[in-house]
Amino acid sequence: MGRMGQAIAALLETRKDLIYHTFDRISAANQDKLKSCDAVIEFTTPDAAPGVIRHCIEHRIPVTSGTTGWHEYHLESIITFCKQSKGTFLYATNFSIGMNIVFALNRKLATVMDSFPAFEPSIKEVHHIHKKDSPSGTAYTLIEDVLVRHHAYSGFVLNPEPGKIAKDRIPVTAIREGEVKGFHQVTWNSGVEQLSIAHEAFDRKIFAEGAVMAALWLTSHGPGIYTMQDIISI
Repeated sequence: MGRMGQAIAALLETRKDLIYHTFDRISAANQDKLKSCDAVIEFTTPDAAPGVIRHCIEHRIPVTSGTTGWHEYHLESIITFCKQSKGTFLYATNFSIGMNIVFALNRKLATVMDSFPAFEPSIKEVHHIHKKDSPSGTAYTLIEDVLVRHHAYSGFVLNPEPGKIAKDRIPVTAIREGEVKGFHQVTWNSGVEQLSIAHEAFDRKIFAEGAVMAALWLTSHGPGIYTMQDIISI
């Protein structure tokens, strides 16, 4: 079980009102337990996530997914499959309440900055050395939300060399060091002034709490495709 799985299991252990099972993998041996679940929280790997999600949707089990690194390759097909199967699916690149507030602020700020072209964006994210995807899924969400709302940008460059980036690309810096739980910052600089919005996680518990909250929320909603925006509306 990965770090997030361990954090979620530790949190559920304190919840006397909930019964839960942990699964390292889907197999014939645990099918009955899996089918008895009101909801599944999926934190696996980018390679395994699409298959696990499809399996849950196919068996009419609401599934909340927090694995990152697969969205850009498989999300569209998963959404299509969920719609065709009338499944119940919630996905997020980050389950922190604070980070989802930053997502909302980032969307609003990008919309405003579209009218002020002197301000140019940059994004920085820092994670622990064990994190495999780069940039992080959270950073991808920040990037995509800027690209959708600001007409001057059409892509990004990861860890660019100074002075070697096209004007229509957002520079993104991804750092892997120590045991950093997660830091994300969006900065807009005009050359004469600068403003930033940022979020830093100090404990993995915040992601576990958000994932459990999302899974419980999902059990009270019908078939559909949801995100944390449906839970935290700003």
